[in-house]
Amino acid sequence: MTEEMDLERSFSLAEGEAFKAGSLAEMEVEGDYTHLDFGELADQYKLSDAYKNVRNLELRSETEIELQTFAEYRDIRAPAIRAPFEVERKRRPRYPADEGYRNRKLRHLYRYGDMLVMVDRTVYDAVAGSIDQYVLDVGRDGYWATIHVVQGGTPADIRDYIARRSPVGVLLVGAIAAPWYEMDNDFHNAHAEFPCDLYYMDTNGTWTDPDGDGKFSGHTGDIMPEIWVGRLYTPTEGGNDAAMINDYFARNHKYRLGLLGHARSALAFVDDDWQGFGDCALDLQFPASALTVYTAPNVTDVDLYKAEVNSLRSWVQLCAHSSPSGHALRVSGANEYVNYTYFRDTNPPNSHYYNLFCCSAGKYTTPNYVAGWYIFDKAGGGQNLGLAAIASSKSGSMLAFEDFYRPLGQGRCIGDAFVDWWRARGPNHDLNLQRWHYGLVLLGDPTLSWWKGAVPIPEQPQPDDVFDHWPRKMQFRWDPVNIPGAKYTVEVDAIGAISAGKWAEEINRTFGIYHNISGFTHDHSFVGAQRGRWRVRAVIGGQVCSWSPWSYFRFTR
Repeated sequence: MTEEMDLERSFSLAEGEAFKAGSLAEMEVEGDYTHLDFGELADQYKLSDAYKNVRNLELRSETEIELQTFAEYRDIRAPAIRAPFEVERKRRPRYPADEGYRNRKLRHLYRYGDMLVMVDRTVYDAVAGSIDQYVLDVGRDGYWATIHVVQGGTPADIRDYIARRSPVGVLLVGAIAAPWYEMDNDFHNAHAEFPCDLYYMDTNGTWTDPDGDGKFSGHTGDIMPEIWVGRLYTPTEGGNDAAMINDYFARNHKYRLGLLGHARSALAFVDDDWQGFGDCALDLQFPASALTVYTAPNVTDVDLYKAEVNSLRSWVQLCAHSSPSGHALRVSGANEYVNYTYFRDTNPPNSHYYNLFCCSAGKYTTPNYVAGWYIFDKAGGGQNLGLAAIASSKSGSMLAFEDFYRPLGQGRCIGDAFVDWWRARGPNHDLNLQRWHYGLVLLGDPTLSWWKGAVPIPEQPQPDDVFDHWPRKMQFRWDPVNIPGAKYTVEVDAIGAISAGKWAEEINRTFGIYHNISGFTHDHSFVGAQRGRWRVRAVIGGQVCSWSPWSYFRFTR
């Protein structure tokens, strides 16, 4: 799970340059996970015994890995560090006329509160159109998002700017400054230094840097995170690859329209050292029948993982020894490897969301970090369907998965579930908790979850159809979501039907809404010679999914 092999050196199975199985002289060094008494919390943590006994097994090779240091990162970022800290707030994009009421901050439309989209100035001009579309998309979800273009700045500058605006969350786009944390008593009493985005999530705790070297080493006070933070930091161009960022936002938009595929299913692929994790508590988010679970040591090999991660699923949880450059799976006492080049060059993964129990896979400041290739896609080759990943920038990963998957199963977005998970760790972060979890980072859009992609596609009437028949009988028809047992809700609106010149949504009302539809059509008698609109959403296992966009029509008599 940790920096077990010299994956920092680029290698490729296809080119015959990989380490041969069994060629590494390895030894196991154990770390413990003891900061929670899972025995007393067995009802909450079905995997309590597995957590209580889990070890952080670091497989050290003959050639020690040299992980990226803070000094190396600082050298790369030197031009930004020298630049004065400036933030330019951009004007919010405007909704079209029929949704013009969304251009005002009406409480019933923006029930989730304020969200900041902070974009590195270096890349902003090239991605501005994508950012504008994203702000409109999350606005329809209920977030009042604003755009902030950042030049330079230390992590303290960024955090102070965020804290003064009290958002519910932040999306950092591009190479926004990474806060670093260091420990001299990490696993095996080793020194560790790594990006720590918890610094931005906890807006009012006290973070200290006693030796003034630019890396925090103390965290006290109110240490609970107040907000979620997601990162779009590309594995190329130092985090600022505009083509990859634009591609990511294009996929994000398609997903919200139901055009990227969706699945109410998940994969738990658990390598040898953590067999006791079983389904990793994914059954708190999906029915057990929708889970594929592999834990047998003679089964969890590289070929099977490549095949399974290429299938369309909502969630994948991989538990494997890793480094920033790839994964190792233990087979018959030797390692098989999945290098980042496989996802980058050969076959990108096809699931939407990932929880990578994979040490250092999320060290996003490292070029070609493997977690980045789960959600970013280069031009050419297969299409990457990834949208978000939980990963770690150091040895360690997430544990107590129940505290993450339970809120997701209750309909919360990934960002909220991640904050819930952190808050469940309690008000004191002891040494073992810091060792295991301070490298955790949320890569991708925190406002998403599996149910936001399960969107029916309106088919009839066609957009902007005009009718002149009487009586005004209509049939709404849609392409269903590909999930058995889904029910549907249809909403119909008419301009001025409740308040003159206004749609019902503008005044926090509904004109006509129809629930529990089991088919893919709904018959309706419209009222008045006027404009109307309709939309549809799925309800799956009691979970209300996202609305389709409004589709407009008009009657002339």
